[in-house]
Formats: sequence, structure tokens, C-alpha cells
Amino acid sequence: MNRKNIFLFFAAIILLMPAIALAADKPAKSPSRKEWKLVWKDDFKGKKIDTSSWTRCKAGTSDWDRHMSGLDSLCRVENGVLQLWGINTPKGYDERPFITGGVCSKGLRSVKNGRFEVRAKLGCATGFWPAIWLMPDSKIGWPYGGEIDIMEHLSYEDIAYQTVHSAHTYYSREPKSKNGNTTAINKDEFNIYAVEINESEIRFYINGEHTFSYAKMEPTPKEQYPFCDHPFYIILSAQLGGTWVGKVNPDDLPVKMEIDYVKFYERR
Repeated sequence: MNRKNIFLFFAAIILLMPAIALAADKPAKSPSRKEWKLVWKDDFKGKKIDTSSWTRCKAGTSDWDRHMSGLDSLCRVENGVLQLWGINTPKGYDERPFITGGVCSKGLRSVKNGRFEVRAKLGCATGFWPAIWLMPDSKIGWPYGGEIDIMEHLSYEDIAYQTVHSAHTYYSREPKSKNGNTTAINKDEFNIYAVEINESEIRFYINGEHTFSYAKMEPTPKEQYPFCDHPFYIILSAQLGGTWVGKVNPDDLPVKMEIDYVKFYERR
């Protein structure tokens, strides 16, 4: 090989190195759908929420449900999309300054060791906290049955949070392991958020890209991995304010979270 060819060869290698590194760092694609069987979906083609699959989230004392309200306009279906709103409370309607909408499939739709997938667009406002998350469809109390946060978003941030919770993580038991991750998103567009549960790990995805895994430890510490012991149902919640997201700017309201579809899969 002459000097010119040698120079060209090594120049080509140097030029390709960034692409090679980028390819190595790129997250793995979501597994083939051949592994999964669709067992339920809601693509919101009707004119109202399907009450055979959903119930409204009720007001509670936790940050996530403190401003929940049964006002119909906070949870409505329009043009094939479920809209969950956060608004300044209409004068005379409620003593709370803000009210929000949310739905859950508890006791109606749940899957054990399955795949959950949601296509959603997240509105932005200071103090707005939309979330897509899973809870055990059983009588076991939190955090012992586990919680899986498929997606949480705060205010105007350009990232989505994906997290798991259990008694092991909540009480900071040893050995510790990373139980959450953040991923950059285009918050102004619809994105597909998904999670897969099996007996050894939980795998998170955004737009088909694998973003994070939480594994069962071996040997398994007490209450570290309760996620394959029972089916999970889904909660879609639009919340305003709280310790984590901070104070609400009422001038940013109203704000909404839009859901194009929800899909549940079981392994074939």
C-alpha cells in the first residue's frame, strides 16, 4: 500500500470514529412486537370516556391527587384524544385554587408481567406535573406492592422521568441500586412511553428506544422486586403543584395533557 493509500485509509478511520462511537452509545430498539399480544387498547374514538375501562381520579391528600376534581370538562375526549386539564378554579366552584383531571383503570383493566404503552403530548406550565404510572391491582399497600412511573414531567423541562418504587427503594435499604432515569424529549410533540415487566427486570422505553432497566437483584433482598407478583393498572394524571414540582403560576393556566392511545400487551 503506497503512502497516499495509507493516508486515505487512516483518514477514513478517523472520520468514521464519531459515527462508530455514536452507534455504540445509541440505546437498543424496543423488542419485536412478535413477542407481545395486544390484549386491550383505548384509542379514544368515542365522544366520552369509556366507563368500562376508566374511572375518574378522586381528590385526596397526596401531592398527586390534592387538586383532582370530578368536573367533566377536566377529562374529555375530542378528535380521538383524551384531554386531561389543569385550570384555575372557576369562581364559586371550589375552595381550592386549582383543579385537575385524571383517570385510572383500577379494577377494570390490568396486566401481570406485561407491556404498557401510551402515546401522549405534555402541556407545559410552571407547577404542572403530568404523569403516566402503574400501581398494583391488589389490596397490598404502598410501597410494598411497587410503583412504576412510566413517565413524569415537570413544568417546562426538556426531560421525562422514569422511575420504580418499592419498600426497598423507599426505605433506602442495602444494597442500593439506581431506580430511575431521565431522558431528553421533545415536549411539544407526541411521544410514546412504554414499560415492560418480567420476572427479572423492568425495561423502560421512549419512542421505541430503550432508556433504562431496573433489575431484580440476586440474591433478592426482601421487598426489592415485588413487580412480577401481581397485575398492575394504569393512572393518567394531570396535577398542579406539590413538593417536587413546586409552586403553580396561575398565569400559565389552563394547561392540558393529551393522550392519543393506551395499550396493554401480554407475552405470547
